[in-house]
Amino acid sequence: MKTLLCAFIACGAAIIPAWAVDADHIEMSELTPVSATQDYGSLELDRSVQGQALQIGSTGYAYGLGTHANSRVVYDLGGHFTRFESWVGVDAEMSGYKQSSVVFQIFGDGKKLFDSGIMRIDTPAKQAAADMHGVRELALVVTDAGDGIECDHADWADATLFADPAQIRGLTQPIADQTPKYEVRGGSLAVKLSADGDIVGASLGKSVKVITAQTRLGGCRQVGQVKADKHLSGAVVFARRMRQIVSGNMCTLTEKFIPTLNSVRWEIEIKSDAKPWTTGITTELNYPATEATRFWTGWSDPDHRSDGWRDPLVLRPFETVSWSYGGGCSSGGFTVLPLATIAEPVDDSGLSLVFSPEDTYLDSSLRTSSSGTIRFSRTMHRLGGGKTLHFAMDLTSHEADWRGGLRWMVQRYREFFDPPNPTADTMAGCGAYSGNENPIDAAKFQRMGFRVNWKLSDDFPYMGMFIPPVKNADEEWERSCDEPEPPGKTRMENARRMNEYARWMRTNGFFVLNYFNVTEFGKKMGNPPKAKPGDPDLWKDPRAFLKYDLPGAVLIPGNATCYEASVVDPGDPGFQKFLLEQAARHNQVIPDSSGICIDRTDWLSRYNPGADDGVSWVNGKPARSLYVSWQSLLSKLGPLMHADGKVIFINSLTSRLDLMRQIDGIYCEFGNTGPALNSSALMAIRKPALEWTYLETLRPDPDLFFQKHLHLGAYPTAPYPNNNHCIGPDAGAEKFYLDYGPLLDAMRGKKWVLTPHCVVTTTPGVKVNLFEVPGGYALPVTFGGTAGFADVVVRNVVNAETLHAEALHPGEEKSAPVDSSLKNGALSLHVPLQRGCAMVVLRSSFQHR
Repeated sequence: MKTLLCAFIACGAAIIPAWAVDADHIEMSELTPVSATQDYGSLELDRSVQGQALQIGSTGYAYGLGTHANSRVVYDLGGHFTRFESWVGVDAEMSGYKQSSVVFQIFGDGKKLFDSGIMRIDTPAKQAAADMHGVRELALVVTDAGDGIECDHADWADATLFADPAQIRGLTQPIADQTPKYEVRGGSLAVKLSADGDIVGASLGKSVKVITAQTRLGGCRQVGQVKADKHLSGAVVFARRMRQIVSGNMCTLTEKFIPTLNSVRWEIEIKSDAKPWTTGITTELNYPATEATRFWTGWSDPDHRSDGWRDPLVLRPFETVSWSYGGGCSSGGFTVLPLATIAEPVDDSGLSLVFSPEDTYLDSSLRTSSSGTIRFSRTMHRLGGGKTLHFAMDLTSHEADWRGGLRWMVQRYREFFDPPNPTADTMAGCGAYSGNENPIDAAKFQRMGFRVNWKLSDDFPYMGMFIPPVKNADEEWERSCDEPEPPGKTRMENARRMNEYARWMRTNGFFVLNYFNVTEFGKKMGNPPKAKPGDPDLWKDPRAFLKYDLPGAVLIPGNATCYEASVVDPGDPGFQKFLLEQAARHNQVIPDSSGICIDRTDWLSRYNPGADDGVSWVNGKPARSLYVSWQSLLSKLGPLMHADGKVIFINSLTSRLDLMRQIDGIYCEFGNTGPALNSSALMAIRKPALEWTYLETLRPDPDLFFQKHLHLGAYPTAPYPNNNHCIGPDAGAEKFYLDYGPLLDAMRGKKWVLTPHCVVTTTPGVKVNLFEVPGGYALPVTFGGTAGFADVVVRNVVNAETLHAEALHPGEEKSAPVDSSLKNGALSLHVPLQRGCAMVVLRSSFQHR
């Protein structure tokens, strides 16, 4: 076990833990890169890009980097290492995909030092090695071998840097004085600070912990003494001058520790007057973990796996593993909530480090160690130019429950959790993605819990032109559709027909969300444009329209995506204006539609090298992060839609809380996978969450399928006519939807209850959760197997003494009574189960009468 101390080595931009001081090597997954870009997913540490254990051929590897072509990972080494070594190849998770083809390259200070040649899935691992003497900048590059990026999962396995231990030892910063000099108290938490502004201890109510925590800038060393200032408010402010070793760039790092009613707020400001530069910004907390200590974050999978489903609502022992903040929704290796929770079940105490979703996040990751280290790293941020970079986080103490830190986060940042348009709660229910406009059996689909059709995208003339600039609601356009038509007939569409369909659905108790996409444009974009500038019908030719009217929007030209469309940047001012005009047109001509669902958020992890957001610094140049573009667009699109009573859902292909401020709900295309179900449900604890479903997803156990959705407050896709690449009508499947429909309906409008230990069960194997719903509470009791009853305790809820409990069971028309008793404010329930399940409905006895 590696014991992490509070000292760091400032070696280039890499922040190295002190355990490496007397070693002759360091694993690359322990380092924070200056930058890491790739054309799909995000950099994974000690895992493949898909979140699996690293494996090339039949050989597994314990550590390394998982990337995807085209990628470039840059480290600032400062000339302190002697050699780099790694085994490289296509990850075995791509077995059977002959499309995989990559080239690995190593660059030192811009000079190519290694080239693997083209490697495919059946190419054995190669050893990549290069001399690092005097190398300041190391770049690990993977290209797509010139044939596109499909299936190009590339591993730098056992990636290691070697050096003379004596040389590294000389770079070590002195261990800070750990004598407490200041104390800042917020609620039951007291944080102890050294004279240099490092956290050196904390009191969590009756529990005292010797923790250390600090923020460090990679490759930077302190110059002179730390200036401390204690304010009358109880806040303590520390300022230190920092110099980057390699470049000599100077900056001032200011840290403020501010007392609040229930936390200690930790704010960071970095100001530099130098020319633009960047480095890793890492906040690390070292906690004295024991075998009894537990950890939680908003992970896509607690086992860091992509296969199957595992319950995310569990505390786990500390492990040495890395989580990207946000990621591909079907990967098991990311967290959607920027927080880290530590729990001590023995004395029922806990501590959470919560990062503000109001901050601008580019590429960020969370890394933990088995010894109790939590390290949150931020890269790609631009320093210099006299600007000040801000970050904020809070330390808060609570009970030993995964809910503790999340409860604080929801209370502090409610606008990221609540739907801006509350009517979204009425739309909670099973979904569909169908172009079918024929009447359906409304009563049957309501019994199945169906509520929302995300209208299949083929209404529009082409991707990105959703409501064309037609003169009136009756003017037709040629519909871009895949449905077969009689020979010689073209399917046409107009706004009036679109609204008539939405009105029929609304009249019958259902809702329509129209397709929207802010990162793709066109159809068959590899063809040359036909129309000329100034043509009044220019919009009918997507190649000409993009070239002449929206030239600044293009990120990846040509046939880059579905519909053979181009990838575009929603941060481009002209394209933003175009999107907002379409949204306003949607509100005007389709008033009976409930809103839009935005597709393909996976492109948001990209950077536009031809633009400048004033925030990003990528490969030594300005760029525009599409995360920044999204925030810019949604700050306008959200109010525009919500003012007209519309909602905005997203297909959460990139999942992270800071993107959710203007979002009313989620319809996740990969919700059939465990990680995507978990991540979308955790982002939507107070919003509707709809999940993609295939017929085979129900198998082999439909009961367990529905029960995991009930457990997480999420809705599957219904077996709807003409569903596109998801479940269609099937008598066997429909039976289960009819069985579980009343249980799904019982949690409509759900808000997760996060009060301390609000619901627990003593029945082995059973899982419970608790939702506040209109008129009371919904309590799913699931995974009971063959058990006839489950014993459940509900506590810390309002008016527990008035609550009356009834159980809904799958396939049963009538509810069943639930025996209950109240003692010391805790409501004990003896819940009858059928098929291992019950949805307990708790309502006030006064209302019940």
